[in-house]
Amino acid sequence: MPRDLKPKTLRLKRGDIRARTRGDLMAVVWRDKRDVCLLTNIHDPPTEGNYHNEHGNAIKPAIVADYNHHMGHVDNADRMANSYMASRQTWKWTQKLFFHLLDLAIVNSYILLSSCGGKKISHRNFRLTLIREMLARAGHEP
Repeated sequence: MPRDLKPKTLRLKRGDIRARTRGDLMAVVWRDKRDVCLLTNIHDPPTEGNYHNEHGNAIKPAIVADYNHHMGHVDNADRMANSYMASRQTWKWTQKLFFHLLDLAIVNSYILLSSCGGKKISHRNFRLTLIREMLARAGHEP
C-alpha cells in the first residue's frame, strides 16, 4: 500500500474513500466501521470524497461490493478453520503449525464433500463424524 494510504496516517470518517493508481494497479482505502484496504486492477478509480445515503450510512464502493459477491470459499475457509482450532497459546510453534495444517486439511475435505453434492452436513457434524471414524479405525491398540 502507498505510504499516504496506510491506516495510521489517514484519519478517515465513515464513508470516506481514498484511491491511488500506478499503472493498472489501484489501491483503495474506504472507511465503514473500520478501514478497508483493497488492491485491484479491474476497477476504475472512484472519485475521492465522502459518500453517505439519506440515513447517514456509508455507501459501498463497487470494488467492495464485487469483493463481497465473488469472495468464494477463501474467507469462509479461514472462518471455518478458525472456529474449531485445536492449537493453544502455550504450545511450541511446530505443534501449532501441525494442528493448523490439520485444520486446513479438514476444512478442505469438508469443502470438497459439500461441492460434490453429497449429503448436506454442517461443518461441526463433519468434524465429529471424522473423529468418530478415525477412533473406530484406530482400534484398541496402545
